[in-house]
Amino acid sequence: MSRFSRWVVAALFLLSIHCAEAAQDVADEVRVKAAVIYNLLLFVDWPGDVPTGDFRLCLIEGGALAVALQDFAGKPIHGRRFVPHPIGGGADELQSCFAVMVEAGNPVALARAGATARNRPLLVIGEGTGATDRGAMVSLAAQGSRMVFDVDLGALRRAHLGASSKLLRLARRVVE
Repeated sequence: MSRFSRWVVAALFLLSIHCAEAAQDVADEVRVKAAVIYNLLLFVDWPGDVPTGDFRLCLIEGGALAVALQDFAGKPIHGRRFVPHPIGGGADELQSCFAVMVEAGNPVALARAGATARNRPLLVIGEGTGATDRGAMVSLAAQGSRMVFDVDLGALRRAHLGASSKLLRLARRVVE
């Protein structure tokens, strides 16, 4: 094997290690995001007249997040069985959801979910800085190795949802 060939093999080996580490970092971030979302749901209160049945968290473009949330499937949230449920994002699909998660990069779906929440108790969780400005009630963002969130308390109240004081204390920012 020539010197150049050995160099290429060594470079490819090092690149594969770096790519594997980067993929693991992304997988860890998705698992943390799933845990944060599940725990957020525990600290939001819905009115008594919501639909019966499972607690459905609808996911628009859930991908890896939908898979990570399966770790929490069947666990209790407010006396109901937690069910992560991927959807396409149509307003009619949101009717059976208690909450909806819209990942970053889909401002149209976030605005549609925000508009639906004006008419019924639907928690809208968005991803990325400024998601609360685009229709989310809770905005998740990665900050270094941590997952942080902002809460739009006014939007929660307009949707007839409540937030525990613990949730508000943990938020990076609370707006009215």
